[in-house]
Amino acid sequence: MTDLPAATVAAADFYDKHYAGADPIFLQPGMKLMLGSAERPRHCRFCGKNEPEVTFRDEAHALPAAFGNTGLFSNYECDACNHLFGEGIENHLGNWSKPMRTLSRIKGRNGVPTIKKPGPGQGWRLEHADGGFQLKEYEDDPFFEINEEAKQVRFELHRDTYVPVAALKGLVKIGLTLIPEVETQHFRETFDWIRDTDHTRNFVAEFPVIRTFIPGPMRNDLIVIMLMRRRAGVDTVPYAFFTFAYGNEVLQVFLPSLSQDKCIDGVPLTLTPFPTPGAPDPARHGHPSVKVETLTGREPVKGEKVPAVFGFESVAQRTPGQAEDGA
Repeated sequence: MTDLPAATVAAADFYDKHYAGADPIFLQPGMKLMLGSAERPRHCRFCGKNEPEVTFRDEAHALPAAFGNTGLFSNYECDACNHLFGEGIENHLGNWSKPMRTLSRIKGRNGVPTIKKPGPGQGWRLEHADGGFQLKEYEDDPFFEINEEAKQVRFELHRDTYVPVAALKGLVKIGLTLIPEVETQHFRETFDWIRDTDHTRNFVAEFPVIRTFIPGPMRNDLIVIMLMRRRAGVDTVPYAFFTFAYGNEVLQVFLPSLSQDKCIDGVPLTLTPFPTPGAPDPARHGHPSVKVETLTGREPVKGEKVPAVFGFESVAQRTPGQAEDGA
C-alpha cells in the first residue's frame, strides 16, 4: 500500500469503510458462467413473470455481447425482456460506448467496431485490422492530425444517435442482473424504470456515472465486474453500485433504490471515484483520468463528437482497398 498514490489509498479506505463488495468476476476467453438457478419453473426478475407465461429459450447475456462478453449469462431474464432490452436500451448503450470500444479494441459479435463519417458517400473511417488501427481520410475531408515529434495522432470520432438516459438504463440493467435475488426487493421501481420505453419519465434527479480512462496498452479480452453494497449502519452514501472494467475504461455505475436511498434524498454528496489500477507506464502513457458522465438527457443526441489521441511508434501511409462496412 505504501507504493500507491495517497489519493488511491484514501479512496480504498473510503470504500472499505462504507461498502462491502462481492467477489469480483473476471471474465476471460473460454469461460462460461450462469447466474441464477436453472430449476423450473423459471422466474424473470425484470418483468416478474413465470413460466409458462414467458419463455426462456434464448441465452440472456448478463452484459451486452458488444463489450466482448461471451461467457456471462443469466437464467432469470425471459425472452421477451431479452428482446426488449436488446432492441432498445442496449442499442443506445452500444451507440454511446462504441467509440471507446473501438479505441480499446473490444471485439463484439462482428469484431472490433468500425467507425465511419456519418452520412452518405465516401468519408473518413477508423477500423482495426491486421493487428493495428487503420485511419482513412480524403484530401478534401481531413480527419486526423499527426504530430511526429510527440508521436501522437489526434482526431474526432462521431457517436451514432443515442438517447442518454436510455444508455444509462442499459448500464443499470447490467447491475440489476448482478444483484443477488434477495436484493431484488429493493429495486422494484428500478426494474420498472429500465423496462419503460418512455424515456421522458423522471426517475432520479441526479445520476452520475464515473468513468476512468487508463492510458496505455491494456488487455482487450478481460472484463472485471464487481458489485458493492452499503455496509450496515452506514447512511451517508448510495446503497449500491457496480464497477465494470473493460479495455482502457472503468465505469462506476450507481443502482438507485427508492427505499434504500431515502436517507440521502436531497443531501449533497461528494463521492470519491472507486480506485482503479494505474496506467501500465505512467511516464510514457500518462496517468488515469476521471470524468463524470451525465446520462440523464431524454432527447436523442445526434452527431456527438468524441476527441481521441493515439500514441504511436511508427506510421505507415498506404491506399488499401477497404470494404465499406461497419460494426
